Amino acid sequence: MSLKVFHIVFVIVTTILSLFVALWGIREFAQQKSTGGLALGLVFLAAAIALMVYGKRVYAKLKEIP
Repeated sequence: MSLKVFHIVFVIVTTILSLFVALWGIREFAQQKSTGGLALGLVFLAAAIALMVYGKRVYAKLKEIP
C-alpha cells in the first residue's frame, strides 16, 4: 500500500470515528442532559467536518502527484 493510499484511508477512518464519537456525545446529552456530552459531540462534529474538508483538499493535491 502506497503512502498516498494509506493517508486517504487514515483520513476516512478518522472521520468515521469522529462521527461516531460525535453521535455518542449528542446521544449522551439527549439521554442524561449532560453538558459534557453536548460539548464532546460538538467538538467531534467540528473535527469530522474539518477532516472531510482536509481529506478533499489532500485528495485533490495527491491526484496531481504521480
